[in-house]
Amino acid sequence: TIMTILRDTATAGANGGIVPLPGRFEAGVMRGRFHTDGHLYLSGLKGWQTVGLADGAFQRVRFTERNLFLPVAFGVHAKGLKLTFNEPLKKDLAEDLGSYDAEMWNYLWSKNYGSDDYSVLEPEKKGRDPLKIRSARLLADGKSVFLEIPDIRSTHQVALRYNLTSAKGQKKKDTFHFTINQIGKPF
Repeated sequence: TIMTILRDTATAGANGGIVPLPGRFEAGVMRGRFHTDGHLYLSGLKGWQTVGLADGAFQRVRFTERNLFLPVAFGVHAKGLKLTFNEPLKKDLAEDLGSYDAEMWNYLWSKNYGSDDYSVLEPEKKGRDPLKIRSARLLADGKSVFLEIPDIRSTHQVALRYNLTSAKGQKKKDTFHFTINQIGKPF
């Protein structure tokens, strides 16, 4: 898959997140280059962590003028998260707590490759901690939502699942993964 990287606007980039972009590839993509024609060309091989079926592939991602409805900015603040999309959001869904679910976890840093997920609240315990979202408020720009999360804290990983609809009716159900190294000022 290919993803876009977002840097936290509330902490001058101390935190980062990823947004998956649509597209399926015949093999694992590892090398990408933009050509002078404006298209992205990718090559890769079947191997580590790929669901691609071909042994290798050379593929093009082209601009179609189709709008992608996705997050374009985020900010981690004391007691919450501001998430901004590239399209105005349908207000009733943006402010519905049922549209969101979040959890956080840490990894065990060691000489071994990989790690299980570990609780942030109980570091010796394996697993993830749910994050309670107390409220969701659509902001004046119509594209940003502030999620009040009283227990937000530094962690290796947060998964924020959302199921939203743009004001134009485009649906988006996805997960935004991000790391919190620093908490910004209150919103």
